[in-house]
Amino acid sequence: MKLNVSKLIRFTQIGAAAFALLFLCWVGYEAVIYVRLSPMFEVKKLTVTGLKRIRESQVQAKAGFELGTNVFRVDLDEIRNRVEELDWVRYAAVQRVLPDEIVVRVVERMPIGVTRIKGESYQFDIDGTILDIDADAASSFPVLDGLHADPAGNLPKVQIYQNVLEQIGQTSLSEIHINDSGDVSVVSASEPVLINLGTTDFHNRWIKYLQLKPQIQQRYPQALRVDLRFKNQVIIKMKDEDVGEKIVWGAKKDTL
Repeated sequence: MKLNVSKLIRFTQIGAAAFALLFLCWVGYEAVIYVRLSPMFEVKKLTVTGLKRIRESQVQAKAGFELGTNVFRVDLDEIRNRVEELDWVRYAAVQRVLPDEIVVRVVERMPIGVTRIKGESYQFDIDGTILDIDADAASSFPVLDGLHADPAGNLPKVQIYQNVLEQIGQTSLSEIHINDSGDVSVVSASEPVLINLGTTDFHNRWIKYLQLKPQIQQRYPQALRVDLRFKNQVIIKMKDEDVGEKIVWGAKKDTL
């Protein structure tokens, strides 16, 4: 029988490819066994970066794994989730640095204001998350009333708070009150008068108040509240008034 040379070559090529594949699988298996068992890849160091308010020991304890664990057996997502449970951690990223190190990079929450909840003072961040007061950080923020311990509904009020500060200025105010309808009242840093600014146009209404302030102080020194929500009207609530009694300044009534 005459030998088919082309078929022989093809079978030889297939055999060589199969042998090469088996060899690569064996090498890969041996490599996996090596990296999982070799002392070279046992974690010897946990490095934490980005810390300012959180102690490194807190992150290490929350990470929850022991030095000596094989670096490839460390569950990076699990560590990240645990570290992000810390109150002051906004985000965390965890990575392996071969051959023997795990690095945790932390982004801490940054306080942007102070709030009162049930008579207690707290700080809060841009997400509306409530934070314990950081005693080491200077607190020159106006106090925001209207937040809740559960941050789920805080974000709209935090955004309004930031908008008020951008339009009026942080140092001009001592308190900002925001109700659930988004209505804003502020207290000046220089006097205990509540100024109702409504839901929009905070800058112009604040400027209007500053323009009227000398006359209000002169004519109504017992003023408790100044309401600027209505066009062409200024409503004054007096300290010694009965409920419902108000002084109205407007085009057809008293004028400034």
